[in-house]
Amino acid sequence: SDLTAPPPPPPPPAAAGAKAVQQAGLEGLTLATSSSSSSGYRNVIFKPKERGKKYELRVGSGGKQNFLGLFATAEEAALARARHLRDTAVRLLEPPPQQAPPQGAAGPSEASSYEEEDAPFEVGGRCAIRYSGGALYPGEVVGFDGASSLYSVRCDDGELLEDVSLHEMLREVGEGEWEEQERASGEGMEVEEAEEAAGSA
Repeated sequence: SDLTAPPPPPPPPAAAGAKAVQQAGLEGLTLATSSSSSSGYRNVIFKPKERGKKYELRVGSGGKQNFLGLFATAEEAALARARHLRDTAVRLLEPPPQQAPPQGAAGPSEASSYEEEDAPFEVGGRCAIRYSGGALYPGEVVGFDGASSLYSVRCDDGELLEDVSLHEMLREVGEGEWEEQERASGEGMEVEEAEEAAGSA
């Protein structure tokens, strides 16, 4: 027996799965496979104990795993993942709608102060995401959803984090130095510096 023989190919998908594969081709989408996944597809988890639909789709965002549904076949779940990523990319690339104030309405000074208050981090600006374990992930703000007040951040390692809330973000105050948004006004900075000095002493 040859130990170096490649693993057998995955069994052909069921009719619904084959249809999903065909649909992905029509939409120009790629179903991302994964050798470490129980389903053979990335972010798709096979749940043998589930009744009915046994393939669960979860996509990571902002340090959390978001549940996107249960599917009858792994291929349908993989297609839903590809569509989700495509739609997210389209949303991030779309320029925000420019709402010019009508004549005699709020002037530019009021409009700009409103924008600053509504979105403390500008798209294209630098920030760092702080996870619960204390790890910092620096990156660039690539999107802001005014309706939900959530950001999308492209980390320096290339990972795209979505639905990031303001309290998870730190502002860059110097090369590799970050501070919490709540302290951006300068309040509490002396205390923080004193704590850092005490910690290094």
